[in-house]
Amino acid sequence: MADSEIRIGKVSSVDYEAGMVRVTYRDKDDSVTMNLATANFNDEYRMPEPGQDVIVAHLSNGSSRAVLLGTVWNKKNIPAEGGRDLYRKDLSRKKDAAYVRYSDKTGEYLVKAANVHINGVNETVLDGPEVEIAANLSIFVQTERMEMDLSEMEVTGGEQDKVLAKIKTDVTIDQKEHELEAVVLKALMKFVEDLKVQTGTGIEVEAKGAVGINAGTDMSITGEASRLSGKNSVDISSGGTLRFSDGQNSITLAEIIERLGE
Repeated sequence: MADSEIRIGKVSSVDYEAGMVRVTYRDKDDSVTMNLATANFNDEYRMPEPGQDVIVAHLSNGSSRAVLLGTVWNKKNIPAEGGRDLYRKDLSRKKDAAYVRYSDKTGEYLVKAANVHINGVNETVLDGPEVEIAANLSIFVQTERMEMDLSEMEVTGGEQDKVLAKIKTDVTIDQKEHELEAVVLKALMKFVEDLKVQTGTGIEVEAKGAVGINAGTDMSITGEASRLSGKNSVDISSGGTLRFSDGQNSITLAEIIERLGE
């Protein structure tokens, strides 16, 4: 070829390791070129498939000197979607399996794939006025240390309005010189109506100040050996009947007072 020429051909074969292709031209009696280099657009790797229509720039120093510029849209290769304000880059051969997409109209940037892994070697930051993380099955967080700086925390139980909490190890809440903030307890207990704490051995609650346990309906304390003790005083009260019972006897506080008055 004496002059440079832009031609449309069809991919005959692909050398995936070398990043080169061979192209056939129907108007040239289905002749096949030698391996041609493909334009990589600053090291972006995505090789065309055999049979795809491509555009090739032949240089002026012979038909063997050419560069494949890329694939072309046509009736056999139509875009997955289109629009003036749309950018889309498909990453998979399968339709809608994996792609990146940005719309100027909505301002949404979407990354879709079967599995997405974001790895910040030193730090990963998710920043925005509102950040939402949603999972249909589960969310797993693994870290050596977690800090939360917030003014309000809300825990909801979805459709059933219940939260199932399981603690599988020893947990220590240490405020050192400060008492546990009541606002944190309110933020938690406001949305957790049914709370069950169960261990294989025992449960111990200790505070420098006061500990209050309040149930709107029924409260039960059971065990092979249960004890209520206070350094200064123990206050047991009931809005209705206060009954004491063991394996042999059962008596109310009113009956005790009546017998003492006899």
